[in-house]
Amino acid sequence: MNLNDRQDVGAAFGAVILGGTVSEEAPPHDSPLGRVRAFVAEHGEEALRPEHIKAAQEGRPLLP
Repeated sequence: MNLNDRQDVGAAFGAVILGGTVSEEAPPHDSPLGRVRAFVAEHGEEALRPEHIKAAQEGRPLLP
């Protein structure tokens, strides 16, 4: 994180307020974000739809 960048500082502040943290590491593979990233890596960004995000949040499979 660059403490001289207002956006980085704002993101870190928002995360603290919401009880989270900002990380530059990849998300766990079994997390919703990790599953979405794996889907995009396999099928391409243009294949990603809002229903895929909802499915990832609900723990359902992400179908192409």
